[in-house]
Amino acid sequence: MWKTLNPIWQTLILILLIAGAVPTIYFCGYKSSAKKAEAEKAEVIATYQASALVAEQLYTEKLKAANEEKQRWFDFAQAQSRDLATAYQQIGRQAAQLEKQIDETVQKDGNRFNGLGTNSVQLYNRALGHD
Repeated sequence: MWKTLNPIWQTLILILLIAGAVPTIYFCGYKSSAKKAEAEKAEVIATYQASALVAEQLYTEKLKAANEEKQRWFDFAQAQSRDLATAYQQIGRQAAQLEKQIDETVQKDGNRFNGLGTNSVQLYNRALGHD
């Protein structure tokens, strides 16, 4: 049938086939490239999301460790404050007791010209820790 057609018709049909095939091939290639680009984009997004999740988990772990460390230091500071308050109370009681003992001891020693008698010296030695 092809050979029975006029050469002008043959040329025209050939041009129409080429004119139809070129855009079809172009758009098929375009769609293929678009699908490939979309797949690459999805892969990049998935990689980014996975790395963001890992970074978030790492940050959460570090934040938790920092909070635990902060709590340990807070507890340590509270214990030190309690110990310091107890020590101040004990020192205050000892100072009051020593003042009372000094007054009593000075009265026992009598009126010495330098204010120190045997009992006073013993009390001062005891107060200084020289038992």
